[in-house]
Parts: sequence; C-alpha cells; structure tokens
Amino acid sequence: MGPERTAAERRVDALRRVDALDRRGPALGAVPVLNPDFLAEVGPGPLSGRVCTFKDSFAVAGLPLAAGSPALEHLVGGRNATVVERVRGAGAGVLGKTNMPPVAIGGGQPGLYGRTRSPFNPDFLAAAWHSGSSIGSGVSVAAGFCDFGIGEETVSSGRSPASNNGLVAYTPSWGVISSSGNLPLHPYRDVVVPHTTTVHGLLEIAKHLVGEDDQDAWHRQRGVDVSAAGAVIERLREGVQAPPLQGVRLGVPHLYVGESVGDVAGIPIRRSIRTLWERTEQLLREAGAEVVRVRLPVVESYERRSASSASFESQGFLLPGWTEFELGPLMTYAWTRFLDAFAGGARLADIAPHAVRPVSPWSTDVRGESLRHPGRDVFDFAGIVSGAALPEREILRIAEPAVRALNEGRTRMYDEWLDALGLDAVIFPANGDIGPWDADSNLGAAELAWRDGAVFSHGNHVLRRLGIPTVTVPMGVASDIGVPVGATLAGRAWGDVRLLGIAAALEAVLPPAPVPGLPDVGAAPLAHAQEICSPEQGEPVRRIEVRATAVQRESSIEISVVHPSDRGPVGVELLGQSMEDERIRVDPRDWPTRASPLVIAVSAETGAAGFCEIELEFTDDTVLYDGAEGSER
Repeated sequence: MGPERTAAERRVDALRRVDALDRRGPALGAVPVLNPDFLAEVGPGPLSGRVCTFKDSFAVAGLPLAAGSPALEHLVGGRNATVVERVRGAGAGVLGKTNMPPVAIGGGQPGLYGRTRSPFNPDFLAAAWHSGSSIGSGVSVAAGFCDFGIGEETVSSGRSPASNNGLVAYTPSWGVISSSGNLPLHPYRDVVVPHTTTVHGLLEIAKHLVGEDDQDAWHRQRGVDVSAAGAVIERLREGVQAPPLQGVRLGVPHLYVGESVGDVAGIPIRRSIRTLWERTEQLLREAGAEVVRVRLPVVESYERRSASSASFESQGFLLPGWTEFELGPLMTYAWTRFLDAFAGGARLADIAPHAVRPVSPWSTDVRGESLRHPGRDVFDFAGIVSGAALPEREILRIAEPAVRALNEGRTRMYDEWLDALGLDAVIFPANGDIGPWDADSNLGAAELAWRDGAVFSHGNHVLRRLGIPTVTVPMGVASDIGVPVGATLAGRAWGDVRLLGIAAALEAVLPPAPVPGLPDVGAAPLAHAQEICSPEQGEPVRRIEVRATAVQRESSIEISVVHPSDRGPVGVELLGQSMEDERIRVDPRDWPTRASPLVIAVSAETGAAGFCEIELEFTDDTVLYDGAEGSER
C-alpha cells in the first residue's frame, strides 16, 4: 500500500490482502471482524487515507465487541473508545478488529475466532505464549493489511507481537494515552500500544493518540500525580527528533543476555537471538553510544531473583491484598463500568463465567500445571461476574495507597537508579526465545513456550505494574527459525519523548525492518476498474451494494453475485479471480475452511466500490445466507 496510491485504491488493496492472506492462502487469522463501512470511511485530516486496525477489546461503534471471548460474543460497541475516536477524527479508516485470546489472557492461545499464525514462519508463535494478546494487531501490520494497528498491553501483550513480527511498539507512561473504551484486564496496568513498521511512522500516529481524558483510570485515581503526562503529550504533538547516539549511555541487564551475576541466574537466550543482540550492541558502540552491563535491582527485588534483595512487599511497595483486589473487586467494578459506557449497558450478570476463557481439557495449559510461569494471575470469573460492583469512591479509596506505593517503588528502585548510574535508558533483547506453534498440544513445545524469556517478553509483570515506558524496535531475524526479534528500550517514567528519540536513533543504525515472505497477491483482476478518477483525498469512496450467495451442491459450490447494473462496467473479484459472469461454480476444495471469502467490486466509471463476505451453508437446493452490505452512498 504505497503512499502514491489513492485512498480508494489503498482500501481495495487492503481488502484483497485480507482475502488472499488472512481468509485464504496462509490463513493468518489476524482480522476476523471487518468494518462494513470501511470503504466509505475516509475523512479529512492528517491521517486521511491511512488504514488501521483495532484489537477486539476496543469498543468500535457498531462492531462486535467480543474481546476474543465466547462469553462476550453477543456484545456490540455502543460508542467508540477514546483512541478510536481520535484516529477517526484524524481521518484514518478502520479496516476491522484484530484477533486475540479470550479477554486478553494469553498470547498464542485460540479465542472466539481461532488462532493467529505468524506471517514469517507458521511453525512458530507470532507472540509470546502467555502474554501477547495483541497478536492480531501485530500480524495485521506485518502482513500489510494496514498502516498501523492499535493493540493493548497488561504484561507484554503489545511488545511481544511487535518483536515476533518485526515491528515498532510504544508502551507509554501513565496518563499519556487513554485506555478508556478498552475492556480492562487490570485498569492500573493496561496501556494502549500502537504497532507500526517504523519509529517515524509511530511518532506520526502517536500525535493523534495522546491526550488527557477524564475517563481514563489514571486521570481518575488520586494516589499518583500524573500531571507530568501533560508535558509528554505536548512534546509528542510537536514532534520528536532523533538525538545523536554519541554520548548516550545505555545499560544492558546481565539478566536478559543470559549472564549470571552473583546469585541471579541469567535467563537463557537462543543462540540466533544472541547473535542479533551482539550485532545491535556493536552498531550502538560504533555510533558513539556507551553501552554498559548492569544488574537490574527493580526486577531482582520484584521477582525475588536474589536472596540479597528485599522484596517489594517487605519494602512496602506492593501492599498486602492489592493483587487479590485487582483480580476480584476491581475487575467487577471495571467491567461493570465498561459495559455501561461502551456496550449499551449490557449486564455483567448475564455473562456466562465458564465461557469467559474456556480451555480445552487436552490443552497443555491444563495438562502441564507445573509449567505455569511464577506469578501467573489466576482469575475467578464466577466471582467476578456475580459480584456487585463497589462504588467508585470506594474503589478509589482502596487504590490510592496501592498505586502510590507502586509509584514510590519505581521512583526509588528504578528512576533514581538510572540517575545514580548516569543511564539514559536500559536496553535488552525483547525476548530470549520463541515458542513453537504447537505449544497448545505438544508438552515439549509447551515447556519451551512457558520458559522464562519466552512465556512473556523480558520484564514480565514489572514494566506495566510500575508504569515504565518502553519502545521496541526490530533488530532482525533469528537465522535458525526465520522469526524477527526486537530490542526494547526502557526509560524513566514520563521520559517518553527522550526514549522515543533514542529509539529513532537506534532504528537509523540498525538494518531495515524484516518483511515476511508471504505469497504475492498479484496484480488485481480489478485493475481495469481501478483506472478511474478516484475521489479526492479525504472524500469517502462511493459504495456499491454487493450481494453474494453460496450454495453447496453435490460436487460444486454455486455462487451468485448481484450488484447494480446502472453503474456501468463493474469489476468483481472472488477467490482471487475475476468473475466474468454473475453466477459461477467452484470446486469445494478451493473454498477456504478458516473464514468467509470476500467478494470485492469496483465500478470502472464512477469509482464506487463494495464488498461482502460469503458464508457457505450445506443445503441441497436452498440458499441460507445472503451477504448483503449497505447501499451506494
């Protein structure tokens, strides 16, 4: 989707790629929900013509709001999440919603819409096994379906898909980007995470994501002063310049490059990832950066990795009962508030707890209990959905000392530590290994996928729990498995601008970001219909009403497509081929098994376009599905 193409052509191209690569072919499964108004959704603004996706946990008015969970399949967005409103206001078009495991718990596990495959190597995971729930967002960008994706992170769910898909990801400081309108998992840990192919692209998008919001959890709480977010927002809107790397001092934790120090064992790192990391260090030094090895006391203390480090609990930074409160009453309150505001007042009590995050009894997550990563959150969904939400004033009263303590812990054990060592940031490989695709069914694969350094991105719970901003930039591809790996920069709280500048400078010295070797979608059979005078940038694409039906016969599938006959010649594409007639038969073996294929139509004379999905029903002589979508606008 090159920048020289018109808005109309870019949108048709996005649909063709989704059909060829997400629904058929490698069947990546990244964008299961398409926006029926996508072709007409082109507005004026700095992002006019840009295509984006949103993780299924974000409310988009009129689109399903399942958050990957069978229990929420009936929900529909009643209004837009704050970030959806902001990017639409800037002129971007929403292609659809991206795949995720149920309610963002996990990474590579199946949700309501199945699993998402890696566009680089289908034999390996496109995100960390237990924290990479923005997996669909990452794959949607890497596969070229959109210009940027909006994910979310509670542990490493945004960083991990970026690393495994050769993308840039930014996790902001508290209060910089509003999470309002995203189904909460942990309101005081969740952050919005944009996915882009370059740091420059991320900075252009971030201008339109940032902003204070009185509905955001961090702007409603009273325990931490987040006014510093205002300066970050202002600077990001002005633009960020990459500083020279000469003199920049970066700390590399021994822990994350496989080096043991004292009683702290280094996390194992795959040899091919170590090779990428060594090259990255060398390039940084050649550019003039000072790169030094460090211990990471905040992680050693929080995760109790060293007997000589006092725990967060003993120092009063993690208050007794706070985690249990997060996993119970806080979730009941947050989900109730979310449903009231963004899902048309749907009732929490109507959600079936057993269907929130169903797990097959044959899954390795059930069979291999001993493989669970230390610190894994365990949710009591029956208690969460049946409980009565506490009043907001009571929630804020309980949260106030807890978030204040966590803020104090970060300040003393991380921000002041950076100052003491004269560090501009910490940098490390985003992950030490990558789990195999069959981690859900193969205990050997699961053992690797659950291993420290692979189950989450490096940093585990610490970064989001304490509000430490990060930027992840692609280092290259692990040579033995063909999957990308990123380098993560972590900075001071509300030091986002400096951190993003260093990330831009780092990107400039690294090799170009990897691109997956996906099948060539080829020249569009619709090309003759696209050689038209397309609408001006910022104007909506006129839409053709397209209807399609598919009937399974004894040895073939009969497909009928209907579109207006008074709009002149219309090019129609189905299963990657031009439809010369309105009724055709196809071999059932050519029909995709993963998801419904698309019919795409473009008028050669008016520039109008349309699409619809076709559901196949098995029947002798009747059509049970009519894939109608809208009318010409």
